[in-house]
Amino acid sequence: MRITSWSRMRARPAMSTEAAVADTSSTLVVRRATEADAARVAAMINTAFAEYHGKLAPPPSALAETAQSIAPQLASPAGGAVAARLGAPAVIVGAVLFRPEDHDLYFGRLSVPLDQRRHGVAGALIRFVEDEARRRECAGIVLGVRLALPENQRLFARHGFAEVSRHAHDGYAEPTWIKMRKHLHWQRP
Repeated sequence: MRITSWSRMRARPAMSTEAAVADTSSTLVVRRATEADAARVAAMINTAFAEYHGKLAPPPSALAETAQSIAPQLASPAGGAVAARLGAPAVIVGAVLFRPEDHDLYFGRLSVPLDQRRHGVAGALIRFVEDEARRRECAGIVLGVRLALPENQRLFARHGFAEVSRHAHDGYAEPTWIKMRKHLHWQRP
């Protein structure tokens, strides 16, 4: 099934006046990603996570994502989403993957390139995941974030996520990442 509807939202005005910052004045739209988006989603993930190469231990597994590794998830009920700025042509400026986990919806690989950060892209993708979780009648949304990335922890806290537990990657004695969760309050219509 190919889903092509877009959630429209107005992007916040650009917070930087640097000429190198991409145009953020156009309409930001978010839609469910399809298998046909796999190469663009993989490229977005690799671009966004490239800044962590050589800086995180263990290295981010996101850097190993390929169209072939992502396509099955996008074709399944798990899924993902892409954000784009409308224009001629529309430009993908963010991506996220999600999947059911117990009674929650887990999301990861939240990816926004440096020149699009602080312009509402991550927030729009998080809201899309939250809407998807409500549609699926999930109890909450969960994610994992590295202890070494406090700015990412603060981003998720601003969106209502709280620390649930700390975990260590295989081969590490001390915690390396935090599980965060947002409880969803909703009622059936």
